[in-house]
Amino acid sequence: PYDRAVTADEPSICIGCGLCCDGTVLSHLAVSDESDLGWPLRSLGVELIVAADPPVFALPCPAVVDGACSVYDLHRPHACGRFVCDLLAAHERGEVSRAGALDAIAATAACRDRVRAGTEAPAALDALVRRHFRAG
Repeated sequence: PYDRAVTADEPSICIGCGLCCDGTVLSHLAVSDESDLGWPLRSLGVELIVAADPPVFALPCPAVVDGACSVYDLHRPHACGRFVCDLLAAHERGEVSRAGALDAIAATAACRDRVRAGTEAPAALDALVRRHFRAG
């Protein structure tokens, strides 16, 4: 492990990432019910898939802007605050440095952009997501 001297003014590695919100790491987000979804997301056109148990909505979330949640202080589903990807967990355990985590985020976002542009195979993105963000 590295020496992890985190300062109080150092932002979370999640700020500016948004890979869990934009459909890269997750395809759907579970909510407890309609009230958990909240009016900000409903006003952005998010619709619950109530046939799922628990109900879910499809990602990408329309509230994510430049890797940050635009409704963070208004109302976001509880699952958003509870979700911890494998990279964040490894960083919090001191197994991945901040620089290493930010490099993994940047590499994954760049690969995502190439996949979206049709210049990279989706399998490359899937491998990065499994490697850094969710092993399961």
